[in-house]
Amino acid sequence: MAEPLYQELTDSVWERASRRILLSGPPNSGKTTSLRTFLQPVIVQSYMMEKGISSIQGVAKAFVPRDFDPQEVTNWQNVVNETTKLTSEIISGKHGECKTFAGDGLHKLFEAYLAVATGGASIRGEDFEAKLYMGAANKFFGYINMIYNSKVPIAVFTVWDGLEKDNPEDKDKSASSHVYPELPGKAAKRIMGEFAIALSSKIEGQGKAARYLWQTKPQGRVWGAGMKMPAEVYAAIPDFIAQDYNILAPYLKPQIKKES
Repeated sequence: MAEPLYQELTDSVWERASRRILLSGPPNSGKTTSLRTFLQPVIVQSYMMEKGISSIQGVAKAFVPRDFDPQEVTNWQNVVNETTKLTSEIISGKHGECKTFAGDGLHKLFEAYLAVATGGASIRGEDFEAKLYMGAANKFFGYINMIYNSKVPIAVFTVWDGLEKDNPEDKDKSASSHVYPELPGKAAKRIMGEFAIALSSKIEGQGKAARYLWQTKPQGRVWGAGMKMPAEVYAAIPDFIAQDYNILAPYLKPQIKKES
């Protein structure tokens, strides 16, 4: 190993962590549209079969998947390889300056990794061994880690949300559950540990009066939201904030050094 395994937790280390952001929420809750508020130039990579691409208009550059029938794909590894290759090119600057990398539709990307692990059985709706989830998840999180450790200033990802049982072993239909990012198996809760900033998207009101908000803390049915930062800073952050990175950013400044 060329570099030491550990490093001091400095302002710069914290700042990078605070600029890796997860946006979860139901369809049409403002997730993709909010990508336009992040630090420009923004480059969006929309993952396979993600359909909400019209709201990407307004960013510096976007890459969207070609239309294809997933049932006809015979080489899912190629799908993953092309996805990873494009991501690597974006965060290394091959496609122009990128101050915000935005990965749109992480739930779709997980489907591709799971399809690789199951030989396409998961896409075809066929049974497969549950243990294959773990292999798919490990490679999926490896992809996220590649971006996390890159030099791109900001990385933000969108993902649908869904209900997760508090106790996965509880088979009762009325078992308590809460809203988390919608990923298979243990990945729904595991992904919460991969981001310092996890926000849940929601809409209040209708029509012109509608307000698009990010929930910053777990409350009510939504547990797929939270921020890892000093308690006194966390307490001062509003429970709900407009879906605008320019409004969120002042709360995310380095908080490592305390004033004497």
